[in-house]
Amino acid sequence: MRAFGSVFCNAAKQTTGLRTCLYQQNHAAASVFSSVSLATIRPRPALNSHKPAIFKKAYSTEDSSSSEKAAGEGDKDTSESKKPRERLFPATGPLSPMGIGLFLATVVGTMYYFTVIKDRVAKEKMEKRLRGEVYGKADVGGPYELTDQNGNTVTDKTYDGKFKLVYFGFCHCPDICPDEMDKIGDAIKMLERNPQMVDVVQPILITCDPQRDSPEAIKEYLKQFHPRFVGLTGSFDQVRQACKGYRVYFSKPPKVGPNQDYLVDHSIFSYFMDPDGEFIDVYGKDKPADYMAGDIERRIKQFLGAGRTIQK
Repeated sequence: MRAFGSVFCNAAKQTTGLRTCLYQQNHAAASVFSSVSLATIRPRPALNSHKPAIFKKAYSTEDSSSSEKAAGEGDKDTSESKKPRERLFPATGPLSPMGIGLFLATVVGTMYYFTVIKDRVAKEKMEKRLRGEVYGKADVGGPYELTDQNGNTVTDKTYDGKFKLVYFGFCHCPDICPDEMDKIGDAIKMLERNPQMVDVVQPILITCDPQRDSPEAIKEYLKQFHPRFVGLTGSFDQVRQACKGYRVYFSKPPKVGPNQDYLVDHSIFSYFMDPDGEFIDVYGKDKPADYMAGDIERRIKQFLGAGRTIQK
């Protein structure tokens, strides 16, 4: 019994020592936990307290910049109200009022020139030309001596006193010459609808092919056209001189046989000459008969209006 009591006492002491050890260990752990917790939840110092001076300045200017921004917005409203208004047109340059005014003045002046001054100058030139005061006019026409379809010798002076419409062609021409001769005849018929224009213009055909166009051949050929047509021919040298005076080009193919047919290349113009044998104008293939008639009548009236006379 005494031995059992001693064993129980030793077991109780061991149990009590174990509890004491556990208590001490728990107390030490609680102390460590308390120190860690206090270090963790201790409040941090302010952000600006440990920053360098440059950062403190930056943070301090943020508040000032916000206040300056608010003040600047108020000044902006005031400055905008003081800005000058935008102009509809620039003060200088082509789009300025002065530039636009100069442009309009130029347009008006140009229109005035082409509608008034130009017509006046053209009229004065025409009057001077009709009075023989124009210098540098075309040197067309000149002396010649040829034979007409009736065998009579004529010169450039034979038809003085009348206006002349001279065409150079040849009797064997297949199409162009007959068309131009018909056009000249139609123009004269239109012109002579006015009684004052009857027998004022003399139509003349001068051949470019004297080798085949004899007076008899020309007389037969002219039966197809206006009855007042005159046909002139001559030797090769005589015809060449007349063509040279009127600046007419003509060319016959080389090496043509005696009975061989051929065509003559030549200029296609009708030359309008005044009663003194002076050149007035030329009508090409593109000018129709009605244009020729109207232009010839207008020029004849100008001629008569200048105090000149026409022989009929």
